Amino acid sequence: MIRINLLPVEMRRGKRLQAKLLVVALASAAVVTVAAGWLGMKWFGDLQSAEDRLAAADAQLGELQRRVGYADQLESNKNDYTVRVQTIKDIGNSRRVWSKFLDELIDVVNNNGDTERHMAWFDDLQVRNDPAKGATVSLSCAVQGDEQDRLANFHDDMARSSFGKQAMLSDPNWKLEEEEGRVPPSSLRFALSLQFPPTNANAQPGNPAKK
Repeated sequence: MIRINLLPVEMRRGKRLQAKLLVVALASAAVVTVAAGWLGMKWFGDLQSAEDRLAAADAQLGELQRRVGYADQLESNKNDYTVRVQTIKDIGNSRRVWSKFLDELIDVVNNNGDTERHMAWFDDLQVRNDPAKGATVSLSCAVQGDEQDRLANFHDDMARSSFGKQAMLSDPNWKLEEEEGRVPPSSLRFALSLQFPPTNANAQPGNPAKK
């Protein structure tokens, strides 16, 4: 009887693969698979570690940038405050304190009670202020007695005062007046003006303002 074997050649009896070869092949495949898995884990592990380090570096850089921005803002605020403080100082330097002027004027008139040197009074006081030209103080003055030395003493004391050193004083063009019932009845009357320089940040006490 004729038999026909339909199995593949490698599976036919006498031509099958040996079990050792199959074991070796399977073992090799397992080793390759394990090695590939280990390399993959190593690769992805290093990649994850690198990504973590990169994220930490980014976070640190962001914090440093925030601090730099805060420092820049503080520096900007410092400059702004410095400008404001300087502006306030300039405004303060540009103001003339009239109450101080009046106090000093009263001290000159009283002259510590020394009426022998001069005894003066004012009928009126007017102030005109021009930001460009400065302030002008006009006084209607009188010095008791008919002695011109007393008038000269009073004018000298005005010129030597702190406000007199800042201003230009007019010359006293006087006239003699008589009034009955006053002791002494005579007085020397004159108009006096003080021209102050304009007040600004560049003007220094005792010096004319810069143009």
